[in-house]
Amino acid sequence: MRNSKKTLLVVGGGFAGMTIITQTYKQFNIVLLDQKSYFEFIPSVFNAFIHPESIFDLTLQFKQSKFGVIFIQGKLTHIEENIAYYEGGKIEFDYCAITIGSNYTYPIKSAIPKLSDRFIELKKTQQKIIESQTILIIGGGTVGVELACEIKASYKQKTVALITRGKILSTMPKSASDYAKKRMLDLGVEIQENYKGPSLDSNFDLVYNCKGNTYDSVRLNDNFEMFDPKKQILVDDFLRSRTNQNIYCAGDICITSQNETKTAFSAEMQGEIIAYNLKHPNKQIKSYWIPNTYIISLGGWKAVFVFETFSFGGFLPYLMKLFIEVVVVNDFRGVIGFNTLHQIMNYFVYLMLYIYMIMQLLFAIAPLGSKIKQDQRVELKRIQQEIEEFKKQ
Repeated sequence: MRNSKKTLLVVGGGFAGMTIITQTYKQFNIVLLDQKSYFEFIPSVFNAFIHPESIFDLTLQFKQSKFGVIFIQGKLTHIEENIAYYEGGKIEFDYCAITIGSNYTYPIKSAIPKLSDRFIELKKTQQKIIESQTILIIGGGTVGVELACEIKASYKQKTVALITRGKILSTMPKSASDYAKKRMLDLGVEIQENYKGPSLDSNFDLVYNCKGNTYDSVRLNDNFEMFDPKKQILVDDFLRSRTNQNIYCAGDICITSQNETKTAFSAEMQGEIIAYNLKHPNKQIKSYWIPNTYIISLGGWKAVFVFETFSFGGFLPYLMKLFIEVVVVNDFRGVIGFNTLHQIMNYFVYLMLYIYMIMQLLFAIAPLGSKIKQDQRVELKRIQQEIEEFKKQ
């Protein structure tokens, strides 16, 4: 006999999707639709380029979920009202969360359905790196920097070059960019910033294009507001589709009023907001400021931590990233205690955000207070001068 719980369809088992599942499985019958059969901790995937067997520490298979999820492997094609269609069938739902993420250059992100085949793909990637003496990375963002450092730190004898049209980590604080650049140069990575020359692909044995995300085209009904040309979905402040209040969206695929930087952490935070709103339909919360926070691996036991305009590098950020990886993967696997630990970790990040905001406010007020005091001193001096002149009369 079917229970009285409503059906929640989660499309995409990435960071946002898994966060929603772990926090709502007691309240809903959850159906998970994903092209792949497994979750992958993408921020640490470059280690699997060098050590393919580590992929099994970064993944979990959806069919082994401990959250009572009904898993359907397939690709969403379109949605009409409360019915989602995929290649081979359809799913009726009461609520839906679209968290399908984005695509990236193979083999950084892979659409390979089976984990065993993903492992084979990574073995082939490792072999290509071993066989190549000259490797070119195109793009100086977080992905390009991490990949270049990981390869060069593991294969010091190889020539690893990175070219970018702008600066290294151009969207990060200057301190983070400078630290990463120094680390790359210390490793021996050849860097060319502001590159506007011809293609260099033919000069290298192996080339990785790390210039950014692309998005699958999902045909929703004509009422969905899309943001072209990337085919991202526009949502309201509660992360709901602007035209269907029962459909939520999180992660790379959505565009919010905040227009936050797309990271695994921001996807998690949006997943938490959606989970809360699903559980509290009469007391929903808005998508508030999600802090820009990153930990960028720089090869070996080095990384750089970035929080808004603050950053520091070294061994500690590397340990922090390793700790986050273990906590998140084990939480999504359903290991007892790790969900609580994960929640505490996220609350700590928001505590840092509040402290950061207070400090920013104090720094903004301090110059104003100094100006007021200076104006008061000038006015006092003027009054004293008038009194002296009056006495002389």
